[in-house]
Amino acid sequence: RCRPIMSMVRGRAIEYRVKAGSRATLELTINDSTGSAKSLTDASTYNTGRWKVWKPDGTLIIDGALTYDNRANGIVTYSLTAADTAITNAGNWDGEIELKNSAGTVVEQTQTFSFVIEESY
Repeated sequence: RCRPIMSMVRGRAIEYRVKAGSRATLELTINDSTGSAKSLTDASTYNTGRWKVWKPDGTLIIDGALTYDNRANGIVTYSLTAADTAITNAGNWDGEIELKNSAGTVVEQTQTFSFVIEESY
């Protein structure tokens, strides 16, 4: 699993760094306002979610369904696909997690994180 690393890059507290072509499973712990892991056990309120990464012009390069890996401890995951980490997507981007209720409405968005796709040599 690829867990976030703490970083000061571009002013973001969390950074993910993967190589082009990676199929890593990314993990993020959703925290409440006090910084503690947030319970996501209410499956009606936290029904589905999206892992999103975009270019500065707003073009989404990743918009994938996340998995609630450990609801009680606020842990969500996303497994990268070939399209997500294509060499044409290499660069420094921003991302966020959207959590949606059973009606499909966004009920929570995480703070933006840095997402770097490095070229492989």
